[in-house]
Amino acid sequence: MKNEQASRRYRWRRLPGRFAIPGQAGLALLLSLALATTCLAAPADSESPLGLADSAALRAMVFGPDPENLAPLPETVPTREMNIAIEGGLPVPDVFWFNRKLRVHFSEQPGPAPLAILIAGTGGNADSQKLRLLRRALYAAGHHVLTLPSPTFPGFIVAASSTGVAGDLYQDGLDLHRVATQLVGQLRGRKGDRFTEINVIGYSLGGANAAMLKAIDGEAGTLGIRRAVAINPPVSLFSTIGRLDHLLELSVGDNEQGFDRLYHDIYTQLSSLYAVSDAMHIDQDFLLGAAASVLDSDRRLAAGISLSFRMSLINLFFAGDIYTGAGVATDPQHPPRRGDSLEEAMRVLRHQSFSAYFERVFAPFYLARRPGATRESLIADNHLEIIGDLLRSDPDYYAQTNADELILDREDLDWLRRTFGPRLVVYDHGGHLGNLGEKQQIQDLLDMVSGRYARSAP
Repeated sequence: MKNEQASRRYRWRRLPGRFAIPGQAGLALLLSLALATTCLAAPADSESPLGLADSAALRAMVFGPDPENLAPLPETVPTREMNIAIEGGLPVPDVFWFNRKLRVHFSEQPGPAPLAILIAGTGGNADSQKLRLLRRALYAAGHHVLTLPSPTFPGFIVAASSTGVAGDLYQDGLDLHRVATQLVGQLRGRKGDRFTEINVIGYSLGGANAAMLKAIDGEAGTLGIRRAVAINPPVSLFSTIGRLDHLLELSVGDNEQGFDRLYHDIYTQLSSLYAVSDAMHIDQDFLLGAAASVLDSDRRLAAGISLSFRMSLINLFFAGDIYTGAGVATDPQHPPRRGDSLEEAMRVLRHQSFSAYFERVFAPFYLARRPGATRESLIADNHLEIIGDLLRSDPDYYAQTNADELILDREDLDWLRRTFGPRLVVYDHGGHLGNLGEKQQIQDLLDMVSGRYARSAP
């Protein structure tokens, strides 16, 4: 494929063998819910803590900031939904007939202004709760705002992916760049002066995607992206995936019966809450909010988080199985069609681990298309160090994270400090995205995206 054959002019850095985690790799996309509903901080009396988080961090992720700490933002901003046929995608399998066009959202200022492109975290659509919050903040500060789904969102995979196999940081970046180039071209206006500059922001996995998108655009030069801000990004995608695999095992064991009991118990409660809510769809934020109301301990909450992550994986795995013909849950000779029951395929995929996606879909696909690639190199290519030189030298890359971040370990946090220096802010609380929307976080974001941010190295 054309994108796969594109030469990489970066000096992409291969990482030491310690990043090879045979049997525990997943992929950027799996990192998904991890990154927007993630790994657990195990209580002191349990097997071992995960990441940098403690019990307070876990609860921050679920309940969010205290109301008195929230930044004052408008309740709504003018937004229009756009359904766009994206060029360069794959033929759409019949079972995905409803996702032929990519759904994005655009909030337009009355005159020329900077454009902020926002990218959702793993599995997130273009109108997720977190994107809506960031849209309100940036629009109120005078930016046009274009929100994009994660490249691991099923609607993106079907409508815009050039491979059908999401989760590779570089390939997803190429697909995002193609999408953003087409959309910006359509939105610039007749005189081409609607956007005074273009910046990109992402949260969780979307933060890593944002950094990669700017790096790719620096080579292509088509958009002229000025700044990138990564909010609570992962560092080593597959290390995080390994933690999430372990989290599910700790929560429910490694047998199907334990998982099915958890699935039934939580989703019985979720179905009741969904029936009386005004939610149009179940996303990561809805799942977490529901879990908060039905789970009453760190361990049970961890089980709910790991289940919601597994649900996100199912959609990614299903798409990859269809596009590659891997035969994990569907028959490649007789693929499902519109109207067919998918119950058995979903049952099979519910019990597939993150590492199974890597071993049965992701690795075979990319190993066959990248001469000289190994499983270890695929894992290394999904660490931010592959654009580390740019992150260290370009003053227009910024990042935010938390000292009790759920998806980082101490080595990851130290890497962020060394790499971004004074362009990184480390808050002392919040877990994973649990402080999104706080006054200081929003002010720092606005300063970063405008190039005004200045603080001593954390």
